[in-house]
Amino acid sequence: MKEPIEKYKHKDRLELNELDATEPKVFKKVTCPSCEKNIKAANLNLQNKLAKCGDCDVVFSIEEELKDLRTKKEVKQTLLRPEGIDLFYFEDDLDITVDQYVQGVDAWGIVLFPIFALFSVAIYFFSDKVDISPFIPILFSLPALYFLYKGFNYSKYKTYLEINDKFLSIKSRPNNFKKDQQYASSDIDQVYLKHATDRAGFFTLHIIVNGLDGQQHKKLLLVSSLSKAKYLEQEIEKYLKIEDRKVPEATV
Repeated sequence: MKEPIEKYKHKDRLELNELDATEPKVFKKVTCPSCEKNIKAANLNLQNKLAKCGDCDVVFSIEEELKDLRTKKEVKQTLLRPEGIDLFYFEDDLDITVDQYVQGVDAWGIVLFPIFALFSVAIYFFSDKVDISPFIPILFSLPALYFLYKGFNYSKYKTYLEINDKFLSIKSRPNNFKKDQQYASSDIDQVYLKHATDRAGFFTLHIIVNGLDGQQHKKLLLVSSLSKAKYLEQEIEKYLKIEDRKVPEATV
């Protein structure tokens, strides 16, 4: 039996994770627009963004070349779905469900009405100096029980985003006095995030909508973490094929 022509020693084998996987270097060659000769580095004035050809003595601007060199498209890390958000694809539609948290009128009701109810009950039963009607404790106790019931059942409340090639619609159930919103998908120019101005640690998701009178900035929803906000931004932009760019109003 003949020996194989080539033998590979185990120590000479190179594992994939040992390979140099660094990206290629970014560089730019400058050519003369007149004679199409390569310009030497000594003939480049980077400060003034000018170059002089050593062959035909033409002086020209290299501003665009430098701009291309400096501009690097940021590679965004793909975010994994955080807890509290569900995605469902049906045919060409994308449905996103976001868990709600206590907010708005409910938040005030859960905090204030139990306090008023306890205070009025304490005055009615234990205070000899103040004589109040029994209807006062009842008046505060009923809404206190209502808001506490809602607070304990908030895990069942959701915000629904439905996106297809025609519309992006958003609705909350229960609506908490919020109107359902709908926007034409083709009019959505950008999605961006902001810190919530009235709640520390919360973030708002916004879209820029093109209209006849110009662009309008619309707030979609408030979420309780940055990971949720960034994930929603990522998925909406990916579905609508929107290239992410910086927005002056964005604070995240």
